[in-house]
Amino acid sequence: MWMWGLFAIYAAATAALAVISSRSTTSARAFAIGSGKMSPRIAGLALGACLASSATFVIIPGFVYADGMPALIGFTLPLIAGLGVGLFALAFRFQASGQELGALTIPHWLGERYQSMGLRRVFAVLNFLNLAYLVLVTVGAAYVMQVALGVPYTWAVVGIVAFVFSYTALGGATAHAWTNAMQGSVMLVIALVIASSGVSVLPAVAVDLSSTGWIAPDSILFSTWWEVWLVPFAMGLALTTQPHLLAKALYVERPTDVRKTLIIGLAAFGLYSTVLLAGAYARQTLGPGVPQDQVMAQYLAVAFPWEPVAAVVSVAILAAAMSTLDGLLVAISASVGNDLFPGKKSLWASRVTLVVLGLGTLVLALSPPKLVLIFGQVGVYGLVVASAGPILAGLYRSGPLDPRGAAASAAIALSLHLVLCVWLPNPGVAATIALLAGVPIALSGVVIPSVSTT
Repeated sequence: MWMWGLFAIYAAATAALAVISSRSTTSARAFAIGSGKMSPRIAGLALGACLASSATFVIIPGFVYADGMPALIGFTLPLIAGLGVGLFALAFRFQASGQELGALTIPHWLGERYQSMGLRRVFAVLNFLNLAYLVLVTVGAAYVMQVALGVPYTWAVVGIVAFVFSYTALGGATAHAWTNAMQGSVMLVIALVIASSGVSVLPAVAVDLSSTGWIAPDSILFSTWWEVWLVPFAMGLALTTQPHLLAKALYVERPTDVRKTLIIGLAAFGLYSTVLLAGAYARQTLGPGVPQDQVMAQYLAVAFPWEPVAAVVSVAILAAAMSTLDGLLVAISASVGNDLFPGKKSLWASRVTLVVLGLGTLVLALSPPKLVLIFGQVGVYGLVVASAGPILAGLYRSGPLDPRGAAASAAIALSLHLVLCVWLPNPGVAATIALLAGVPIALSGVVIPSVSTT
């Protein structure tokens, strides 16, 4: 009853914010970026919540449980450093350029910057690669709901998809930002509660983590030094080009607001990352043999046997999942609506896109892969390796740009990434190699006096 009561309160508050937001969501612009004058506190918490997601709260602790110290390092220090460098390097330029060009989405900005409607449409379609991450987040949340609320996995997936996709369709970016601010605030408290839940086993945890060494030779993600340090840093840099992250620069009005947004977002993500300690605690409390994707759900049941506390923690983790889902959904659906169907039908198209995404997520999440994080990474990294070169060239090169250079960069990087993912177990390694191949092509593209708008 505690679980259901708190979840009902959370769901009602989220739905109320969505309904209120829907009153101002009457255009494609409002759906995509809200008023463009959002408080940096709200935008920053929304950014931090999107950076964390249920992957941080539910899936990644399972890798710490399996791989020990290498996973704990790889998913924190180099990743946060890469995100910080990438966001500060891109966000200010993107805000200034986006406001100048009147862009609402990253594909819209690329189309205006390269004067190519074809490029704009291609990147709008590529946003569908984020479907893999939608599945990752939904699966993680469903595992928690299954354990915490006693809901069968199938019905948990259906409920999450129906609820999040519905309130996002109502309120767009405004609903996403306000619900994320609410969810993110709760997540901050719960992250610290989870991080402190294993104090009694800390001595054993310290000994255990030191015994695992600095690399995990049998790990999928952390078998070498460069997989622990270099690849996460490179992926942190690249991930900042994701549409639901970089677009936060358009939510606020001034460069000083962007700075505050980034500082708040990165600080929040750093605090959220303390929940990865739960994976180390689970090595002591659960013993071996637990499926990685279910480690966090099982650990919470053991660590918080008192139902009121367990209820608060579980609902907060569901909030973490939903905060990422709605951010991704706004970015993808706004892009499809605005970039494939510009004009009066764009808001309608954005909402229809949510229905299509919902059905796709539902089908794939009902039969998830064995390691859902790897599945999600293949899709997300595919999008960022295709986007990184054209975005960097658009922000750091001056004057007109040839869209053929951007298209070649995206095609080569994405193709190489997908091919390498067949042979390499770590999608991050495949993506890093693809970035090294694709980004120079875009940066060295031919500058011409005029560009076709086809």
